[in-house]
This record gives sequence, C-alpha cells and structure tokens, in this order.
Amino acid sequence: MGELMRTAPLRVDRHHPFFFDHPVDHLPGNLLVAGLLGLADDVTGGALRRADRRLRLAFAFPAFGELDGPVELRCDRAGDTLGLTATQSVGDTVRDICRGTVTVLADATRPAVPAWPGRGGTATPAGHAEPKLVHRADLSTVMLGPPTETPAGEFTCPVLRCPALAATGDLRDPIEVIEAARQLVLMLGHIANGHPLDVHVVWIELTADIPAAPPADLPLRVSWRRPVGRPRARTAFDMGLHAGTADLGTVRLVTHTMSPVAYRKVRSA
Repeated sequence: MGELMRTAPLRVDRHHPFFFDHPVDHLPGNLLVAGLLGLADDVTGGALRRADRRLRLAFAFPAFGELDGPVELRCDRAGDTLGLTATQSVGDTVRDICRGTVTVLADATRPAVPAWPGRGGTATPAGHAEPKLVHRADLSTVMLGPPTETPAGEFTCPVLRCPALAATGDLRDPIEVIEAARQLVLMLGHIANGHPLDVHVVWIELTADIPAAPPADLPLRVSWRRPVGRPRARTAFDMGLHAGTADLGTVRLVTHTMSPVAYRKVRSA
C-alpha cells in the first residue's frame, strides 16, 4: 500500500483538442495520460509542474478505452514514484485501460533551462506543420512547425504552443511535450514510412524522461532518426527533446498502425 491513494473520475469532453483526430470510437491515449498526470500533480502538490524537476514516465495501454462508460483515475504514492491507473466500467466488465508510473526527480543531472540568447521574449517559430499530417482539423491545435530532414535521415520539428493545452503562466505543462511527440509520430508515419492519411495509430506504450516544466518561451525541438530496415505496423519511435545545443530529454512511443478495415476488425472482435 502506498503512502497516499487518491481516485478521481475522468471528465471526457469530446470537444477537447485530443478529439480533433480522425473520428474515433475509443478514448485517445493522450487524454488518459493527461488525466493521470493531472491527478498525480494534485497528489504531489504541484511537483509535476516545477521547473527544477524531471519526470520519468512509463505507461502501457492494455485495452481500448470506450467513449461510453465511467473512467476512474487512481494514484498511489510511495515516495518519489506514483503508480497510476485508469480503470473503466463497461457493463459488468471492469478493466484497466491505462496503467503506469511517474517518478519525480530533482533535475540535477541535466539543466531544465539552458542559457540562450534573447531570454525574456517568446520565441515562436514561423509556420505550422501541415495539419492533415498530424491528424489535426484546427490549425490552433498543431504543435509542430515544419519538419526538416538531414542527409543522415534525422527529422526535426520546432515545438509550438497549443492554446487549448498550454498551461497558464510562464511554464509548459508536461502533456505539451507528450502531445508534440505524438504529433511527430503521426507525421513520420506519413512522410517517413509512407502510410496513407486515413490510418489509425493506436498507442501501445509510452516512456519518457523529460523536464517537468520547461519555460514557455524556451524554443524546443523534437527529433527522430530514421532507423535501418523497413517500417513495421508495430513501431517504437525514439525521439529527442532539445533546446539549442542542449539535449533535454527523450520520449519513446510504441504504436500499432492499422488500416481502417483492420481497425474495424480489431474493434469488432
């Protein structure tokens, strides 16, 4: 038993920007992670939004979350590590749809705030990535700038700010980094792996080691290097988070890409 346990319902708002993807019939993984991180932040008294902290995240998504049926979020705290679970009741069935851990650490090994010229003004890269490449319908929810690719096969995108997700104040929310990485994965599926625009990308696992709350005006980038070999339906995307010449963290997202026909078969099984 942890030192502290707290539960809370997940409020599902279908007008939330997480639902601006292709029409879906299940709860998006980023919505579950956002809800669980919000509960963890409450339990720790705001530790997940401190500029001098790092977060180590590890989440698995063992089942689809349905749009109907109550979802309960649970946080068990034992020291610096929090156990997190999203449980859903559909009919007589109760199952975990997301579970994992978050460890909150002092950011002693890598600085959360590197020095860079022009501190004090908001550095917003010009332009947005093409919305359809990141499965967005509203330009204001696109969190990536246009991609660049090096001859060595490294893709890099500036991280923008999404008004609907941005935290108030001068610090970013952790889910902003996770959502930017998710949008990079969607884009890479099309421009690097050649997937058609109507595919479904389902989360399997998410791990990350990131600053808890980077400054809002710190110009961030996310990157990914093309691996050797042919892409597969189930793929692990290992991404870096950078500011200037500083490497700030990593995000790893394991996904399974399915055609609309394959997705319908899985959902009806």
